[in-house]
Amino acid sequence: MEKVELSYLFELLDFDLKSSDSTLFITSRNYSDTEIYFEERLVLEVAKNLNCTAIFFRRFAEKQSSIPQIFIFDNTSNQFSEEDLAIIHRKIWSSSIVPLYYVFDNLNFKVYDARKAVDYNRHDKKISISAIEILPLIKDSFSQFRKYSAKLFQNGTFWEQKEVSTHFLSKESAQNKLIEGLKRVRSQFIEESKLPNNLAHQILVLSILVKYLEERKDEQGNHVFPTDYFEKYTDSSSFCDVIRSGNIVNLFEDLSLHFNGKIFELADEEKSILNRTDLSILADYLDANVENNQYLIWPQYSFEYLPVELISRIYEEFIPERSDAVYTPIHLARLMVDECMPISEPKAYFKVIDVSCGSGVFLVTVFKRLVQWWQKEQFDKTGLIVHPTVDILKKILRDSVFGVDIEVDSVRLSVFSLSIALCDMLKPTEIWTKLRFEDLKEKNIYTGDFFKYLNETEKNQFDLVIGNPPFKKYTSKNFENLLETYNLFTECKIHGNQIALLFLQKAMLLLKRNGLLALIMPSSSLLYGNTLHYREWLFSHYNVPQIIDCTNLSSILFDKANVATAVTFVDNKLPDNDNILHITIKRTKSVKENLFFEIDYYDILPVPKEIAKTESYVWKTNLLGGTMLLQTLKSFDNKRQLGEFLKFKREKSGWFFGEGYKRNSTVKQFSDDDRAGYLTGKLMVPTNLFDEYGIKGTKIETSEYFESPRKENQKIFKAPHVLFKNALGKKTLPLHYLDEDMGFMREIVGIYSPEQDKDELIKLVNTIRNNSDLYRFILIAKSGRAGVDRSIYTLKTEDLLSLPFPDDLEDLSLSRNEIILYSDIIQYKLEELSKGENAKINTTAVSNKQLVEFGAVFCENLNSIYQVDGRKFKPLSPIHTISYTCFPFAYGDDYFIPEISSKIKEGDLSELIENRQDSVHYRRILRLYQKDLVFLVKPNSFRFWLKSIALRDASDVMIDLVNSGY
Repeated sequence: MEKVELSYLFELLDFDLKSSDSTLFITSRNYSDTEIYFEERLVLEVAKNLNCTAIFFRRFAEKQSSIPQIFIFDNTSNQFSEEDLAIIHRKIWSSSIVPLYYVFDNLNFKVYDARKAVDYNRHDKKISISAIEILPLIKDSFSQFRKYSAKLFQNGTFWEQKEVSTHFLSKESAQNKLIEGLKRVRSQFIEESKLPNNLAHQILVLSILVKYLEERKDEQGNHVFPTDYFEKYTDSSSFCDVIRSGNIVNLFEDLSLHFNGKIFELADEEKSILNRTDLSILADYLDANVENNQYLIWPQYSFEYLPVELISRIYEEFIPERSDAVYTPIHLARLMVDECMPISEPKAYFKVIDVSCGSGVFLVTVFKRLVQWWQKEQFDKTGLIVHPTVDILKKILRDSVFGVDIEVDSVRLSVFSLSIALCDMLKPTEIWTKLRFEDLKEKNIYTGDFFKYLNETEKNQFDLVIGNPPFKKYTSKNFENLLETYNLFTECKIHGNQIALLFLQKAMLLLKRNGLLALIMPSSSLLYGNTLHYREWLFSHYNVPQIIDCTNLSSILFDKANVATAVTFVDNKLPDNDNILHITIKRTKSVKENLFFEIDYYDILPVPKEIAKTESYVWKTNLLGGTMLLQTLKSFDNKRQLGEFLKFKREKSGWFFGEGYKRNSTVKQFSDDDRAGYLTGKLMVPTNLFDEYGIKGTKIETSEYFESPRKENQKIFKAPHVLFKNALGKKTLPLHYLDEDMGFMREIVGIYSPEQDKDELIKLVNTIRNNSDLYRFILIAKSGRAGVDRSIYTLKTEDLLSLPFPDDLEDLSLSRNEIILYSDIIQYKLEELSKGENAKINTTAVSNKQLVEFGAVFCENLNSIYQVDGRKFKPLSPIHTISYTCFPFAYGDDYFIPEISSKIKEGDLSELIENRQDSVHYRRILRLYQKDLVFLVKPNSFRFWLKSIALRDASDVMIDLVNSGY
C-alpha cells in the first residue's frame, strides 16, 4: 500500500508549516530561538520521549506564552500497535499535557480524547483505548476533517462546538479519576482498618509516595528501587507484598534511614498500632485487586508522567475538613505562577512564600518554575536542555521556596508534595543512589499561625508572596483577640472582619521593595462589598497592576465551595500612573472543563486608580459591560432614591417601610421583648412561596420568639402594604400590593401607607412595574450581591432602596446607546451569569440579521464623528469561515466600492495580516486597517457580535484612528 505523505494530511487539517508564524512543530527538527518559545521546547522534549511526530500550540503572542493543544502521531509505517498506542495514551492522560491527539495511518485519521482513561482488563491485565472518531482517508470524508481544523484551535473555538460537548470532560481527567478513586479508598480503608483517622491518612499518603517510587521508571525501564529490594521483607516482590506480609513498619523505618528528612518517620505508638493491624485491604486497593472493578486506579496511570501538582491535589483529600479552607485548582495555581514568574524572564536569588500553603500546590508549581528558570539560563549558555543535579535542586528548594500553615497535617503534606516534586525531576536511579531528603520543616515550611510567623520572621525578604489564604469572617470579639494576641494593628477597617483581607494587608510586610503579592481573595469582600475604604487604602499605598476576577466562575472553580474569588496582584511600591487591569474571566467550556482560562479582549477593562478609589461599583459594571455602563449608572446618582422618598413619606404621612422578621434561632434566655403577638398565630407568606408571579401560598406563624420582631416598625405587616422581595426576578421585579395583613420574613421588604394614601402606594407599585426592566438593569449593575453571592437574582434591601425614584419619571429616560447596553444585559447577560457556557450568546453562532444590527450600531457611532462631506463608514458583506467571521467596513461616499482580494473573500486572511498597515490583536480578536477599510475579525459566537459590543468596538476604532492621526 502506498504511504500517505504527512504534509498532505497537515494540509487537510489547515496546519501551515510554511508560515513563519506556524505553531506546528515537528519533533525531529531543530528550531531557533526566534521560532520557538522555551516552554515549547520543554513540551517538545516530552513529546519526543512519547515518539510523537508533531505538536500544535495555541500561542498568546502578547504574553509570549502558549498552550499545547494537539499531539500528532505518524503511524503510516505501522510502527505503533494497538497496545503501543494504549501505553502512549496512558502516559498522555496521566500527564494531562494535551487534551487530544491525532493518529494517522495509511487508511485513517483517528482522533483520541486524551482526557479519558485507558480501559483495563483485570483478568488479563491488559489496557486498551478507542478513538472517539475514525475518518477514512478518502475524498468523501474530507469535509468531516473541518471540525478538527487547526484554525479552530488557533482561536479556541474548537472547545465551544456542540460536537465536542460529550468529550474532553474534566470528570474524565487523570486528576478527577484519581481523586474520585482515592476518596472511596480513604473512607473504606478507615472503616475496615479501624485505624485512627490521622494515622490512616498518614499511611495512605506514605503508601502513595512508595507506590509512586515503585512505579516510576525511565525510558530504559530502570526503576527507583533495586530489582531485588523488597525480597528481604519475607520474600516480597512488590510493595503490596510487603504490606500483606506485615512488614510495612520495617519498610518505612528502612526508607526513613535511607532518604533522611523524616519523610517516612513514624512515632513508636503508631508503629505499635500498625504492627497489630491487618493492612491487606490497603494492598488490595493499591494493586487494584478488588472484585467490583471500582478501584482499578494504578494500572490506568503512568507515574513517570503524572504531574507532581496532582500528587499535591491528592493529598488535599487527606487533610481534615476546615471551614475556612478553599483548596486551589491546579490550573489556577499555574495561571498565577505564569503571571508572576513568566518562564521567559528568569530571575536570580528569587524567594517565594505561600502564606497559607495547604497541601503545597503553589509551592510545587513555584518550585517547578524555578527549575525551568535554571534550565532556561543553562540553555541560553549552552544551547542544550540540561537537567539539574540533586544538589542544585535541593539548593533551589532550600533557598527559594517557603510556606506557612497552621495545620500540622497541611505542613506535612506540603513537605511530601515538595519531596515528590524533587523526585519527579530526577532519574529513577538518581532518586535511590543520590537523593537524601532534608527536613524542610526546620527552615522552609513553618507550622503555626501566619500572624505569629509574621512576628518571628525577618520582614522585606521575599520577592513573591503567593497563595490562597483562608476566607472567614470573624466575630468582632475574636477579631480583636487575634489582633491583641499578635500585637497587630490594621491600617484601615477590615470589613466584616474578613481574615483574608487581613492576610493581604499584613503579607505586604514580607515583600522586598518592588516585590509582588498575588493572593486569591473573596471578591465579594474585596471588590463588591461595602469595602470602598479598604480599596482606597490599598490603591493609595501600593501599586495594583491587575486583578483577575473569577466571580463568574464561583460555581465551577472550587470543588468544595461555591465562592466568588478574585486574584489580586499588588506591587510593593507606591502607585504608578498606569490603570489597573480588571480581567473578568467568563464561564466557557474550556474553563469549566479545567482545560485553560480563556481571556478575551472584551474581558480586559482598564480602571484608572482614582476611579478605583472612589467608585464603589466600577467592578460590577466591568463584570457586565465596562466604562459606558458605569457612566450610565452615574447619571442616576443625583436622582432621588426610593429610600429617600419613603423616608419623606414616613415623616410627612406616616408611611412605614423595612425588612421582615427573623425567628430566634440562638440559644439564650428568652424574654417578653422577644415576643411579638402581632406575628405569632397570624398569616404569613414564606419567602420561597413569594415570586414575581404572585404569592403561591401562606402559613400561620407558629414561632413565639423572634430575634428581630420589628416592634417599632410593625405596621409594615398591616394592610394596605406592598411586599417587595429582595430579588431581580426572572422576567420582572417581584413586588405585590396587598389589601390584607400579612407577615413576612427577612429577604422581603414591606411598605405600608395609611388608608388615605392607598392610591399613591398603588401608583408606586405601577411605576416600579412599568420600569421593571430599567430597574432590574440598575440593580444587577450596582448590587454587591446579585451575580456575586448566592443566586444571581438575590439582592440586598439597600439595593432596592437605592433605586432612582425621581418626581419626574422623564429623568429616567436613556439615550439610544444606553438602551442598547441595558437591553443586552437584560436579554443576554443575566442568562450568561446564570448559565455560563450554556447561555444563548455562548451556544449560538451569530446570524446574518444580528450582524446587520451590529454593523448598523458600529457605523452609526463612528459616523457621529467621521461623517464628513458625504464620506462615512458603511458595512460590507461579512466573510464567514469555519472559525471566525471577518466583517469589513468601508469609509467613503455612497458610490465607493473598495476592492477586496479574492483570497480574503474566501476566508484566507494571511495576505491581509502579513501586509497590514496596522492591527490590534489580543488572543482571538483582530482589528485590521487598510486604506479606507476596517476589518473586524472575531469568533462566530454571538457573544462577540452583540450590539453593546459594537459600541465598544466603535470606541476602540476611534481611539486607534485618533492615535494614527485621523
